[in-house]
Amino acid sequence: MTTQATTTQAELAERRARLLRLHYELRHIGVSARARKPRNGRWRLRIRHNGWSETVLCAGAEGTYAYVTAHGRLLGTADEPRYVARMLLWMMERRTR
Repeated sequence: MTTQATTTQAELAERRARLLRLHYELRHIGVSARARKPRNGRWRLRIRHNGWSETVLCAGAEGTYAYVTAHGRLLGTADEPRYVARMLLWMMERRTR
């Protein structure tokens, strides 16, 4: 039981690190983004641009992670945060989900 709890904490820490990397890329290109940790412990990134908002989560396990919207759209792997940041900006400018 202890091993599973440690793995879960390690995965949550990895997801948080990957979301913060995306947060950095979004802020670098001028998008308003806010990283939050809700009560359930899963970090999420809230992005706002021109009156439109989107929520992004980092999903995955065992070394394979991806960025996913709250609506379930797969944005890309967590190894390419710059590409995902540009795609999110494109989505925000066109107001598409």
